[in-house]
Amino acid sequence: MPRRRRARKQSPEPREEARSGGLHAQDRTAAHWALDYARRLADRHPPAHRILIQTSMSPTGYFHIGNFRDTVCAHLVHRALARMGRRSAILLSFDDYDPVRESQAARDPELADCGGRPLAERGERAARICRAYLAELRAVGILPAEADDDGRTPPGGDWETHYQYERYRAGAYREIQRRYQRDAERLATLLGKGDGRDLFAVYCLQCGRNTTEIHRLDGHAARYRCLSCGAELTAHDPADVKPSWALDWTLRVAYEGIDCEPAGQDHCSAGSTMDRTRPVYDGYLGSPQPVIVPYGLVRGERGGGKISGSLGGGPFVRDLLAVHPAPLVLWLYARRNCLSDLRLGFGPGPFLGAYDEFDRFVRAVGRDERARILWELLTDEEPGGYATLPRMRSVLGALYAHGSSADAARRHLVALHPGADRALLDERLGHALAWLTEHGRDHYWAATGDTPAGPAIDLLIEQLRQHTGAGAPRAGRTREDFREIYGALFGTAHGPRLDTLADVFTPALVADALAAYRDRGERPLRARLSGGSDRSRQEALSRAS
Repeated sequence: MPRRRRARKQSPEPREEARSGGLHAQDRTAAHWALDYARRLADRHPPAHRILIQTSMSPTGYFHIGNFRDTVCAHLVHRALARMGRRSAILLSFDDYDPVRESQAARDPELADCGGRPLAERGERAARICRAYLAELRAVGILPAEADDDGRTPPGGDWETHYQYERYRAGAYREIQRRYQRDAERLATLLGKGDGRDLFAVYCLQCGRNTTEIHRLDGHAARYRCLSCGAELTAHDPADVKPSWALDWTLRVAYEGIDCEPAGQDHCSAGSTMDRTRPVYDGYLGSPQPVIVPYGLVRGERGGGKISGSLGGGPFVRDLLAVHPAPLVLWLYARRNCLSDLRLGFGPGPFLGAYDEFDRFVRAVGRDERARILWELLTDEEPGGYATLPRMRSVLGALYAHGSSADAARRHLVALHPGADRALLDERLGHALAWLTEHGRDHYWAATGDTPAGPAIDLLIEQLRQHTGAGAPRAGRTREDFREIYGALFGTAHGPRLDTLADVFTPALVADALAAYRDRGERPLRARLSGGSDRSRQEALSRAS
């Protein structure tokens, strides 16, 4: 039987009925959309009820910034409920009992010969994918500190992590699933299907694949034929009989007592899972469908397509965290109506625009109620430190002008912004360096192609070999001389001042870099300034200086 019974809903209050008006309607007078959904949940359940919000996803591949929107929506509603003084929890469900798609097995060597088998059967792969996502949730401040690497926490808290392969195989759903199998024809009618057997698939007892035809189904057994290995067997354990997604969702809602779930708009449209399953809740389970938080697509900065794991995955939350602080990452998802599509990217426009808008938002927190409420939904940090920081454009300019030396750029920025929070300034410098390395290299170091090594390079090498003072040796260099020098060092028409390069890297190292291009066509300084990891670049700069 279900682990806990859900409160049976009475007739909806007029206020909720008028305000909700369907899955995609919102009360736009609310200070934030998460508060609107939290209010619906608070109106539906008694004060002592622990409201459970599920966010679920299938580890077919590494979870990307599109998947992350589902979890962010759950997190924001959870925090909105806490703001109201209501008790709630997030249930992160990894659907690793789903089958591997044949198309994916064909193109992924790690899944070779796994088509039709549960994702968790390649246990190390599924576990690695789930743990990577949990580590990202911990880094962004969503996963509680007490959770282990698999997301498990002590019972009764405000977080749960479930692995569906584990729960099915342990028999958690056995009793309610027997009931579903017994009433398969009734459920098929409610879902508009012609045959209740089509609502289930058996994982073959002989080959483990779900490519099966069920010939007879009741509450105790499923007689089937496997289209892969030809076996004709009877599965007596419900753990071997996987319901279709529509049934699987309602089964878990009933058993776990799930009260709310975010879902992409494609899952909330006419004929979708959320639409078709309503009769199961009303006519079979006798309980209301969970409150759905519908959200729009996450798209890349160019083109009309959504971010899709099936199209190569990524970018990932860790990519956002490499170039943004955690509050800004959450703000990217929370700043707009959840129904709106999001465009996220790492080009100069999206990157600098996000920082500019975030900085304006932080400065408004102290004087604007909506901004303050949004900040409280994002984090428990104080906003004051972020309001003291120089713009990201200024940070990038300082790094560029000082040869990507974080120490030199920091000294420059502190002189201009003496009130800046030093820890947050260091964090912003680190994010700027990471962006320059991974995404902004071509913008700030635009290539000009091969540059002939001429007399200007030979002269500067000779001068640098003899130079012992600060900066670079002086000479009457023309614009063409500088183009030749910077082309040799970086493949660009310009770059940081030669004085800066000599101070950061030493005159001898700059001379060696010029000689490397003249003699071998190599550009070692470009590799140091715009390639490799943030840490290795900083270590190289530190050693060079």
